[in-house]
This record gives sequence, C-alpha cells and structure tokens, in this order.
Amino acid sequence: MLNLIQKFLSKDRSNKSHIRKNFIAYFYSLPEHTWILEGNHKTQFDKLFTYLPANLLDSMMTKNPIVFVPSENLKSSTVGSVLANTIVVFPEFQELLKSERKSAVAYLAHEIAFTLLELEGMKGDSIMAEVEADKFVSDLGLMFELEELLLMLDESVEKRVRLTYLTINHFKDF
Repeated sequence: MLNLIQKFLSKDRSNKSHIRKNFIAYFYSLPEHTWILEGNHKTQFDKLFTYLPANLLDSMMTKNPIVFVPSENLKSSTVGSVLANTIVVFPEFQELLKSERKSAVAYLAHEIAFTLLELEGMKGDSIMAEVEADKFVSDLGLMFELEELLLMLDESVEKRVRLTYLTINHFKDF
C-alpha cells in the first residue's frame, strides 16, 4: 500500500509557515469556498490546516487543487471544470462541520486523502482506498477522532472493515 503521508513529509526542517499562510489565503479566496465562510464552518477547516504537512498544502495549491462543495451547490456551473478534485459535502457532514466535534477534522482529512489517492491513480478495491485514507488520518494524529467519526456512521461491512484496520494500525507498534 502507498503510504500517503510519507509522500508529503519532508526531511527539510526549515520554516514553512509561509506555505501554510499562503495556502489558507488561497483556499478561502476560492469562490467555491464562500459557503465555508458564510456558514460557520471555518473553524474546523482552520484546525485541519494545522495538521496537514506544508508540502501537502503546497501540492493542494499547485499540483492537486481540491475544492469542497456543498451537495446542494453541485449543479453549479463553476464546479464542472474541477469535478475530479471536488469533495462533495452532504448536509449531515455540513452539520458536523458546524459542531465542536473533533471528528469533523478527521472527516475533512479523510476526504482530502481519499481524493488525493484517486488523483494519484490508486486502482483497485474502493474499500482499500478508504482504509488507506484512514491510515493517513491516523498518521496525522487523528486516530481517536477518526474512530469517533466511523462510530457515527450507519452500520455496514465497510464501517467494520475500516474500524478493524484502524485498530490494527493502532496496535501494530506495541
């Protein structure tokens, strides 16, 4: 399996705060993201950006721009040109983003990782792409937040598989 977080971690320990600041300004300036600012969702996105490696933020500004679009705006003509890089946020997740729940940041990180895996051309079983995206979230230090998110989902085989892999990843170093 591809270790997505390793791809974006850098051995260069120089100060990359300028990348983070530039990315945040860029991200909120996109017309697709006005709903984030207007709908009281910004706090969760700001928290997310503190977890993401600077090289990933740089990639999301240049190579792999990603936009978040509420499901009700999906038919908008501005979205059509970036559909491959579009994360659709359904109403139940919009409500999660308005909340103070820490699982909201895990949700955002998972969606970014899943989209990046698709953009990187990860082929095969979609459940394994979900598991790999979950590993990315866990590697960011959001394992318990991801567990909270998964436990909120409806019961399914996919949910159980993802929770199993999350548990395995947690205990593999012991």
